[in-house]
Amino acid sequence: MAEHTEISNEAFRALTERSGMKLSAEELEALKPMYEHFARQIAPIHDLELDAEDLAVVFQPEQ
Repeated sequence: MAEHTEISNEAFRALTERSGMKLSAEELEALKPMYEHFARQIAPIHDLELDAEDLAVVFQPEQ
């Protein structure tokens, strides 16, 4: 499992700007811990190796 590494302030600012947010230094400072918290929680999802059949959805209507 890949470990989550903390994002640098510069990279976090670039990430927020790319998403269209123009945040002040105080707003970035307040948001970054929340980003880190959730990034650690979803890190295992990025490690999944799914094949094409894992991505398929099947609908079977009631008969």
